[in-house]
Parts: sequence; C-alpha cells; structure tokens
Amino acid sequence: MRAILSGTKYPVCLKTADWINTQYIKVRDLPIFRTVQPYLTAIVSIATVVLLVTVIYFTDSDLQWIAFLSGVLVAAIVAMAVRTSHAELVASRHTTQLLGTEEKLAQEIKLHLWAEKTATASKARLQFVGEKFPAMLAYVDAEQRCCYHNAMFRQWLGLNPDQIDGQALREVLGSKLYAEIESLLAGVMAGKTMQHEYVQELASGVSRRLSGQYIPDSDNEGKVTGFCLLYTPMAEEKVLPKSAERNALESDRPAARAESREKSLFDESFGEQASGWGVSAASVTQAIEEDEFRLYCQTITPIKTDKGLCIHHEILLRMAEEEDNLLPPGAFLPVVERHDMMTRLDRWVVSQMLQWLSVHQPALGTIFFINLTRDTLSDAGFADFVLSQLQKTGVPAGVLCFEIEEADAALRLADTAAFVQKIRQYGCQVALCGFGRERASFDLLRNIKVNFLKIDGGLVCTMLHDPINLAKVASINRVAHTIGIQTIAELAETDEVIARLRELEVDFAQGFGIGRPRALKEIE
Repeated sequence: MRAILSGTKYPVCLKTADWINTQYIKVRDLPIFRTVQPYLTAIVSIATVVLLVTVIYFTDSDLQWIAFLSGVLVAAIVAMAVRTSHAELVASRHTTQLLGTEEKLAQEIKLHLWAEKTATASKARLQFVGEKFPAMLAYVDAEQRCCYHNAMFRQWLGLNPDQIDGQALREVLGSKLYAEIESLLAGVMAGKTMQHEYVQELASGVSRRLSGQYIPDSDNEGKVTGFCLLYTPMAEEKVLPKSAERNALESDRPAARAESREKSLFDESFGEQASGWGVSAASVTQAIEEDEFRLYCQTITPIKTDKGLCIHHEILLRMAEEEDNLLPPGAFLPVVERHDMMTRLDRWVVSQMLQWLSVHQPALGTIFFINLTRDTLSDAGFADFVLSQLQKTGVPAGVLCFEIEEADAALRLADTAAFVQKIRQYGCQVALCGFGRERASFDLLRNIKVNFLKIDGGLVCTMLHDPINLAKVASINRVAHTIGIQTIAELAETDEVIARLRELEVDFAQGFGIGRPRALKEIE
C-alpha cells in the first residue's frame, strides 16, 4: 500500500497517511489512552454489534446481506468474548500477585516486629550486664571508633560518655597506650584474638598490671566488622620468706580456695559472654564430636608475573550455630583456649581437611595452609597424628603447609624447632606468619627451617604511608629470597598496596584486596 502511495500520482495520500500514523503514535503514548484502551475496545465492539443488528434489520430480508452481516456480527461477538476473557485472566493474575504481595508484607511486618522486640531485649540485657561487668569493656567498629563502653571502662580512663561515644580509639586511649596496641590491631582486623599487658601508673604512685584481650567480631561472611576491647586487673605476686610464706599459706588457705573458686566462676561466666552469649566448653566439645565446625578458606595469590606460581589457600574455621548462623573464630577460640582444647580442635581440622582432599583433587601445586596453636606445638604426638592421617587418606604430604605464629614460635622455640624438623621430614611444609612484628624475627630462622614467610599485616597495610614499615617489608622479602624462602604479604587490602608489593617482588599476597573468605566447597 505504501509502495503504491509513494508514487508521484498520490503525493497527497502519502502525506495524509504519514500524518495519521504520526498522530496515532502520539495518542497511543498518552497515559490517558493507556487507561481507557480496554474500555474503548469494549465500546467499539458493542457499537459494532449494534450497527450490524441495525443494518440487518433494514436489509429487507436480503439473505445474502443477512448472511454476510451475521458472519461479521458473530466475529465481533467472538472478538469481544476473547477480549473479555483475556481481561478477566489479567485481572485474576494481578489479584493473585496482590494477595501474594500482601502476605509477604504481613510476614515482613511480623519479622520486623519480632526483630525489634528481640533487639530491645538484647540491648537491655547487654546494658545491664555491661554496666555490672567487673572489667573494662568497650566495642570498637572497623573504623576504630568507640560504639559501646561500660562504667568501669569510663572510670578507668576518667572520661564522660560524651568524650567516648563515636570518638577515635587513639583519642580515647591516649597516645601512649595506643602506640602499644597499634601493631595488634592489624591482627585483630584479620580475625585473630590478640593479647596485651599494660602497666598503668596510678595517681598515688602505685602501678598496676592489666591483662587485655582484643576479640574480633565478624559477620556471617567472615568479614571483621569491629572488635571487643577488654581489660582486667592482674593479681600481683608477692615474694615472702619461706617461713612467712608457709604461715601465710596455712592461715589463708580457705580464703585462697574461695578466691580460686570465685575466679574460676568469673572466667567461665566471662568466657560464655565475651564469646557470643552461649559458647561454652560443652558446646565446643559437641561441635567437635558432631562435626559442627565449617572449613572456610582465603586465597593466597601469586603477584610476581615472571614466575609460574600456583594459587594457595589458608584454611579458616567457623562454628555452626542455630538457624544456619556461623560464629567467627573470635567467638569460640577464647573458650577453646581456656579449656585446653586447642590441640583437639587442630587435630579435627587436619582430619577433616585430609578427608576433603582425599575426595577433591586440587590443582597441581596447590597448597593448603593450616594454622597451629602454641599448645599443639608442644604436643609431641601431633606430628605422628598428621603422618597417620596422611597414610590413611593417601593425600600427598606436600599439599599441607602448617602455619605457625612468630610469637608462638619464639615463646616455645624448642618445641617448635622439634615439630618443624619432624613434620618437614614427613614431607609437609611450614610457614611462619606475622613475621617482622618482633625485632628478633630473623633470629628464629637460625633454628626453624620454613618454606614460607608471611610478612606481618601490620607492616603491609601501613607501608604506603610509613617509610619505616616499607623498608621492613623490603628487607624481609630480600633476606627471605636470599635464603630460599618464599614470601607472602598479609592484609593486602588495596590495589595500590598490591602494586607496591609487586614492585618489591614479593611472591604472594593475601587479604581482602585479593579475595574474601569463602566456604571450602566453593573452590571445588
């Protein structure tokens, strides 16, 4: 039709057709047209039927016209019926969707009300316990700003609540104390519980020792969102002559027993509260026996482009809770350590990891790093346990690398050296993590032969704006390569840090800038 109209004989018709088409598109796009369109169709259909009936009535019984117009009438009626049925179907579908939306909204309102009620009850309980808690307690978010503090914490610092709320931790604690703990904060933000001892000088001239704990708080994905800061006074030891000591022991024995019982009850109570309101020795034991722990991992990626290094993984641990929640290490490790179950938990990790490796074939050259605690380093039978599990599962020993904290190795040097020598003879590898945190770090390498050095995250994450830490990272990397040890940079959080590590020719990097922790099954 348009081809016919496009000829020179019909220019007026072409312009008229284009104008009608343009006007129809404009009208069709109007909101009012979309609103009345269904009704307009029905009105046109009814008008057509009326018109046909009228025409049939005035045809003077002409059978041909009656047959023709009757067919048109039937077609119009069928079209109107189909349109009506379609409209009813659309309305029914929209009604069903509306009912479903209303039901979901009602459920969301119930959940919201329940969450508000639970949060209010938990806040009241936390407020009561926090204010009555016999220790200095505070909560700090990931930006190192104080979000919570109890009465003893305020009394300890001599500050009012408005001087603490939302303030930076450096300003709250003061430059002296903050300088002592600054190196610990990197470990806390990496998900590790850190210990600290602090000597406070009182106004009377007397000093007292405080034992501090920094317990990380993580979400269900394992990301550290803050940490709990806790300080408790330490009992001072008094040196007495032997006779005086004997008399004191005989006279004060009942009081000592009472004090011991009180301290034991306090430790147990604190352990359950500070570790998540419900994590106890019994629940940890049950989790080990019933395999309620979950293995997670974080990628250790090669960053040197000129070497064909493989991707490795550090094994992390989460504890399963009700309603599919997972507790981070900071929530249950203090309880595990307090009740001397660290070695048992380490054995569980090794056993579960080797069972997983016996079923899932990792990429050639991939190594899985498993953290060991200081108690396990002193367990003379642990290395033989690893060997028996390797033989039982048939997993090559070289796929495992046992990761030891530098501080633990220095504290138990003889036990660590013996363990490292034995486990390397079996074919496993060893890594020393947190390296560079202490001044005497390089002295450890004289007694402990390792395959990897994990450069302390506190040095790595601050090296771009701290030339001293940058020099330490470069020095550690250079010395390690000189003696044939590969290096891994911890807490590589940004692209800028990773790029600088690549310039320094560090072998591997680990941190949120590389990858977040994820379930072990996701790397299958």
